Amino acid sequence: MFRFGPAGIPLECEGTSIDGVRCTASLGLDAMELEFVHGCRMKKENAEEIGAEAKKLDISLSAHGSYYLNLLSPEKQKLGRTKAELAKTAETLHLAGGKRLVFHAGFYLGMEKSKAYELMKKNMNALLEKTKDFDVFLAPEVMGKESQFGSLEEVFGLAGDLGYDKVRPCIDWGHYHARNRGVLKEKKDFARVLELVEKKAGKEGLKTLHCHVSGIEFTEKGERRHLPLSSKQPDFILLLEALKEFKCSGTLICESPLIEKDALLLKETWEGL
Repeated sequence: MFRFGPAGIPLECEGTSIDGVRCTASLGLDAMELEFVHGCRMKKENAEEIGAEAKKLDISLSAHGSYYLNLLSPEKQKLGRTKAELAKTAETLHLAGGKRLVFHAGFYLGMEKSKAYELMKKNMNALLEKTKDFDVFLAPEVMGKESQFGSLEEVFGLAGDLGYDKVRPCIDWGHYHARNRGVLKEKKDFARVLELVEKKAGKEGLKTLHCHVSGIEFTEKGERRHLPLSSKQPDFILLLEALKEFKCSGTLICESPLIEKDALLLKETWEGL
């Protein structure tokens, strides 16, 4: 089974994150990603209150960390701030009862990719130590530009090397499509991604997917902006068919400009397959 939900508070809702949880449930969705993209400032008591409401309404919570992070920064101060921000977000998600902390891992900054990978592995290990008391998974995201650390092979390489019990990446299908200049054209292209997941994380990886889904506009440099699912860039129906054939389950978070409407479209299409 999959859970479906919006990235953040549904657009038709007003109020705080707890209102967003209630609105998500009222729409017939069952997941929501807390958006901390400008930094996590949520008070502990608020996180606990949101978590209690989400549990009551059977809404699965995840979180998206700040955009302003770089685990590959050569500057000690910036690297320290990145680790501290992610640790704070992990604690908040833990208090809310959520499991997956999605984040953009960083930029190569001219570094060779092999060296960047080894440095990322080292810094992720340090981050795991800082977050070991929180019951959450670190979820580095597949990224949409070649300048960013976050190819499919890199993030699932980390899962394989550091342990899928600690690192469970987020597949952003739009980002993957953009990073690879429109590679997702046929169902077999989606299947190749799932085959790599199974190779690195086993059947458990396929049963515990956490994905972002949207259309994407891209250039030669990669991702430009998110589009509604109706753009079929990539085709969300082929994605769902591939997920069904591989007997996958987990959570699909919609990041299109129509977050709740397209989340409902994903759910309805999945149920109709």
